[in-house]
Amino acid sequence: MGAQELFEAGVQHRKNRRFGEAINAFRAAAASPDATDDIKSRSLASVELIQEINGFVNVDLMNP
Repeated sequence: MGAQELFEAGVQHRKNRRFGEAINAFRAAAASPDATDDIKSRSLASVELIQEINGFVNVDLMNP
C-alpha cells in the first residue's frame, strides 16, 4: 500500500471509530517512503487529534 491508500484507510477507520487501527494506518502513511509532506503532516495531525479525543476528560462530570 502507498501512503495515500494508508491515509485513506486511516480516515475510514477513524470514521468507523476504530481509533487504534486508524492511528496505525496514519503512522504507516507518514512513514511510507512515497509520503508527501502533505500526507505526513495530515497523518500526524490526525494521530494527535485521535489521541486528544481519547484522552478527553470532562472534569465537571467527575466532580459534581
